[in-house]
Amino acid sequence: MKEWNFGETIVIRYIARSDGSVAMAIPAIVIRDEDLLATYVPAGTRFMDNWVVPEGERVTAVATIKPSSQRQHKERIWHTNTVRLYLPGKAFSIWLFFAENGQFSAWYGNLEAPFVRTPLGIDTRDYGLDVVASPDSTWRWKDEAEFAQRLELGIDSVAHQTAVRAAGEEFIYRFQHKTAPFDQGWENWLPPDAWQPCPLPANWNADFGTDAALA
Repeated sequence: MKEWNFGETIVIRYIARSDGSVAMAIPAIVIRDEDLLATYVPAGTRFMDNWVVPEGERVTAVATIKPSSQRQHKERIWHTNTVRLYLPGKAFSIWLFFAENGQFSAWYGNLEAPFVRTPLGIDTRDYGLDVVASPDSTWRWKDEAEFAQRLELGIDSVAHQTAVRAAGEEFIYRFQHKTAPFDQGWENWLPPDAWQPCPLPANWNADFGTDAALA
């Protein structure tokens, strides 16, 4: 599958484990595609999501969630300027959040399946557990209660969750020891002035058969 050029728009999609359908799709602008895939999602970007649950209700909602293809997609708006870094073969992506004035505010480890390239961009699968890391070098796990509920309900196996934790621990190790990409100055990156939110293409929900390739 092709590599992407600076300034191209791709679609980052999250494929549901329940039935292999597209649960979420968001357009992003390519910064570079070499040793890692670096993308930018401007604040104001419109995206599609079929699991829109208030933060305080997510744990209980896991028990009654319908398969992805039975849920209705809703258009949502991304509110924070975000750089997303994808390392080939790694079960996490590394996000950087920026304030409106361009000041870096936080790192985020989104634990997810190693990405698979598609004609539109990349597909991955969210693992339900994340890591939040601050500029002051502190960090914390995020969504642990929801993650535990997935294990209790049998959605995840012990082996799967052990592997997800290990991916999170690798993110934390890289963050603490300032190894790639934490040593590459991404906190100081600024987008070109012309880069504005991009729309999703009409075929954002196409089936490219990536479900089997995502753990």
